[in-house]
Amino acid sequence: MNAVDSRSWGKNWSLAVVVIFFVFSLLGGLLIGAGQFVLLAGFGIVVLSTLLSLLFLGQRVEDRRGFLLVGVWWGMLLVHGLQQSSGLPIGYILELVLFGLVLASVQCVWNLARQDWVLRLLLALLLLHFGMALLSSMLGRSQTFAALWQLQYNLKWPLMLGLGTLLIWNGRVDDLMRKIIAWSWIFIVPILAVEIAAPEIHPYVFGENPDKSVNPVIGIGARYRGPFNHSGYLAIISALLAAGAMATFLVERGWRWGLLILLYAAIVLLSGQRQELLAMVFALFLLAAISWKQYLHLMVIFATLLGGLLIAGFIYFDYIPMRDTLAQWGMVDDLSRPSERAILSTNGIAVAHQFFPLGSGLGTYGGVGAQKFDLKLFWELGFGRYWWFLQGKFLVDTYWPNVIAESGFVGAFLLLVFFMVLWITLLRRAWCSVGTPVYRVSLLALAAVTLLLANTPSSPVLTDPRGAFIFWLIIGSAWRATMPMYSTNRLARSHGVSAGSANRSFGAAVGRAN
Repeated sequence: MNAVDSRSWGKNWSLAVVVIFFVFSLLGGLLIGAGQFVLLAGFGIVVLSTLLSLLFLGQRVEDRRGFLLVGVWWGMLLVHGLQQSSGLPIGYILELVLFGLVLASVQCVWNLARQDWVLRLLLALLLLHFGMALLSSMLGRSQTFAALWQLQYNLKWPLMLGLGTLLIWNGRVDDLMRKIIAWSWIFIVPILAVEIAAPEIHPYVFGENPDKSVNPVIGIGARYRGPFNHSGYLAIISALLAAGAMATFLVERGWRWGLLILLYAAIVLLSGQRQELLAMVFALFLLAAISWKQYLHLMVIFATLLGGLLIAGFIYFDYIPMRDTLAQWGMVDDLSRPSERAILSTNGIAVAHQFFPLGSGLGTYGGVGAQKFDLKLFWELGFGRYWWFLQGKFLVDTYWPNVIAESGFVGAFLLLVFFMVLWITLLRRAWCSVGTPVYRVSLLALAAVTLLLANTPSSPVLTDPRGAFIFWLIIGSAWRATMPMYSTNRLARSHGVSAGSANRSFGAAVGRAN
């Protein structure tokens, strides 16, 4: 990365390092003695991140060579494999990068917001949401450690988004993303093949599969996970790669990209994750609709006819797709027991009503803070009758119940509006970027945010760096590249050239813009 306006810290910097190291050693020893290894890991991240942040304090940091993109991508892949084989919580390495560059990313977002009113609106909504969450924590029933742990967890996705603005999307970065899409299957497919052909060997390297259920999508085989901890990670990341292949196909029209779409889609099928599969189908259809918008009316007619035929077929054969899942959510008459996610969701709404209007406070329900430090509210709600609660499973298996319960209906509404504005803005920019150098990244960013949001009913991966880091990195970088001040059409007009000429000189045009 490039850093300018460097400062020499001298004696003050040396003194800060000594003091922080002394405090860390003292408190670290106390935590080890008390057996609080989870708190020790969190405290270590805070200290190391503080040191790294101080290193970049007062500097303008930008990445024009794609170090962040490649580092985060391989970091995500290696963290999954090494964490399972070594048993060590090395996933915190991603958090170290995230929190360590927080000052640089905040400074960058602040500067961009001065020139982008939509970004200012997003920041206002986000600050109001976190303000509501903090107020509910002070007035609700939050415990200190649980609230702090949940707060840092909730901050991860905004910080990942902010970090993405440090990545300058130019010709080099675009080519790196193109290579990631083109060749990632070489890393994923062999491991997936070993898992399918020799399932007794795969656990020796990647640990036991936490999901033993049969693949509900294709009806046979397991929910495969390849090189990842869980099949959900394989599904969401493969869905992003499929969307990237689709975006590249729409830009370059190469037949190999069509094959890659099918390959990554097949991997999503093998994962057995229905939510990710539906999200991928919707994202691919959305990209096609933007690229072929002159045929949008025909696509809508075709989709309507196909949907009508499917519904008629279901009625004729008396078949309801995903009947078991719908029954678990109480949407059809059935004797099936409610699903874990349905129970968490209905109780999350009940908690928001009970602690209206602010919610119960951070670290009290449905999140990692409550899972690790405070289960009292779960017991009060009668979760002790569920076997999965007694075994510590499924407590963080969805996203919105945690937000609704802990920050109240108002806080959840503010966050929902934030995501709506973010998605609509990226949709509009992708729609207007056809034929420009930022067309591919616009489509990819829209697909990334669509996949993340579509999976929030069944997964909190949106805020998990192990699964979402590269998503938010792309979204943040694309946001900066497609801001009005960096618009390719504006640049083209100012230089008296056509959009097509600008598209042929991607590196030069975007490089000058940024």
